[in-house]
Amino acid sequence: MVSRNLLFVQVIALAFSTSLFGGLGEEIRTACSINLEQMSLLMGFSQIGSLISFLMLPSLSKRVGSYSMLISGIFFSSCSLLGMGLSRALIPFGVFFLLSTLAGYLYGTSNVMVLINLDPKRSKTNIPIMHLTYSIGGMFSGLYIAYLKRTQWYYGYVQMAALYALLAFLFLIFRPQQARAWTKPKYQSLGSGFSLLKDAQFSRFLFFLITANAVEYCAIIYPLAFITEVLGGGARAIGSAIVILHGSIACSRLIVIPLLKQGVAPKRLLFGLSLVCTIGLLLLAFASSLGVALLCLSLLGFGIGAVNPVSQVLEITQWPQDLMQLANLRSMGSTAGRMFMPLLVGLILTTFSLASVFVFLACCMVIALLVLLRSTF
Repeated sequence: MVSRNLLFVQVIALAFSTSLFGGLGEEIRTACSINLEQMSLLMGFSQIGSLISFLMLPSLSKRVGSYSMLISGIFFSSCSLLGMGLSRALIPFGVFFLLSTLAGYLYGTSNVMVLINLDPKRSKTNIPIMHLTYSIGGMFSGLYIAYLKRTQWYYGYVQMAALYALLAFLFLIFRPQQARAWTKPKYQSLGSGFSLLKDAQFSRFLFFLITANAVEYCAIIYPLAFITEVLGGGARAIGSAIVILHGSIACSRLIVIPLLKQGVAPKRLLFGLSLVCTIGLLLLAFASSLGVALLCLSLLGFGIGAVNPVSQVLEITQWPQDLMQLANLRSMGSTAGRMFMPLLVGLILTTFSLASVFVFLACCMVIALLVLLRSTF
């Protein structure tokens, strides 16, 4: 039970730490001499760390349990956060940012596995609750970002590094006795660790997941840049935007919990959520005032918010035979989208405006939705 509670505390810490890069983007760009196009390249190339983790995970998971990977990921994330906080140039910040994606991949892949192993019977409830907890943490992170904007940006990275180190220590102290008995995957070859890719239904689902996660990744960063650089919003506006974005994400994740319990089909929920997300992005592209932009952010957050928990429930229901492979492919799918989408966005920014980025992201969601509708599950 202690380990389960620590997982939810770590999720809150994750919400705070992931808000730093987007919320403090202007301060980071100034301190490290990074322009907006370079930031897009940084976001894309940093995912190389996740690619390395993806290729290593089938072999690593045979030797190291999910709980040990969880602790390792949190500890190395702590080191990466500290390095980013101490960086004052593009290259060192980029190196530590890359390392943070490598460590974050280990943590992000194993935390759901640990949660399922701790309480298998309640996994369909615990997974959405974990995402909801992240959203609640994200709401309060907006206040934290507003505070950091009035002080020093790097305080956030140093403080989060200390918190991550403490949590890694607590996970080590309160390691559950049954963790050593949890089943490890027994892949016969490297290819057997990716066998689900041969399933056409899973491939369609994975394409949707890659696109939706890429849009979500960009939706956390670029709307904040739009509010700052196009609408002229200050610290209070950014803090409000983060609170509203994560608040709407939390509402979305709260609503789907009883719907999933009542047996509403996850595919139907994903269709509705994706539609709301697309509408929010299109409206944001034409927003001319801060109030309208914040309203669009609420739609965007509500639409994208529950896509991950609902899709995780769908996948463990449809393909329950290899949860570790599911977790790895899901994480790599997210990584692939986060690697290439910012690069495409960066190319758009060199020719067009930030508003054009939101139209492009909306088109991507429509394509992903059409592919999802072709699935038969």
